[in-house]
Amino acid sequence: MTTNLGRPGTAGNRFLAALPRQVSRRLAEQLQPVLLKRGDVIARPGGPLDHLYFPERGFLSLVKIMGDGRTAEVGVVGTEGMVWVAALLGMEHSAFEVIVQLEGSAQRLRTAALRSAMEESPTLKELVLRYMYYAVNQLAQTAACNRLHTLKQRCCRWLLTAHDNARAETFTFTHEFLALMMGVNRPALSLTVGALQRRGLVRYQRASLTILDPAALRAEACECYESLHHELERVYRF
Repeated sequence: MTTNLGRPGTAGNRFLAALPRQVSRRLAEQLQPVLLKRGDVIARPGGPLDHLYFPERGFLSLVKIMGDGRTAEVGVVGTEGMVWVAALLGMEHSAFEVIVQLEGSAQRLRTAALRSAMEESPTLKELVLRYMYYAVNQLAQTAACNRLHTLKQRCCRWLLTAHDNARAETFTFTHEFLALMMGVNRPALSLTVGALQRRGLVRYQRASLTILDPAALRAEACECYESLHHELERVYRF
């Protein structure tokens, strides 16, 4: 199984690459390139869903904020898809805070533009619905993962996801930010990353992490990493 969420041989966003040719030509001039800076907030709970984001490098975390202020990451969107697919089905306001977890770049498109294209292209509508299935499945998988899998397994899964979407062996992240997203304390996460480093799977120095042995990291990760890859391949195999 490929470890790159993007279509093999392409550098962009996989959803955009899968658009019907006529739709792709129609929307090309309306896409706006944007930089994704780590820590930037793309959307807040209750905010409008007037733009869709299609990461080309890096990824965004979907974060649920509880009434007491605690937060937890409930999903991620990287080069495989978009934020916000729910807006294409009539939802007008964000249910989550969306934060840039891994810096990179994306294409931005007005939600109304893709909605309009869906009305004229049954193939595009099917693609959107298939991706919506994946997005819902990812939320369910993440909920189960947070409840049933160990911190080490979850950390390995996150590092592999970052590696896929960074499109580089080395990327930037901090223990503090990742611990916040995973809903764990920083010391526990630091011990986990330290153990992976001592075993030669990763190298971490001054907020810069390098994946040294992706195969070994996959062996340590929970089943969710491979399961979601499998479901994603089903989305784009039509």
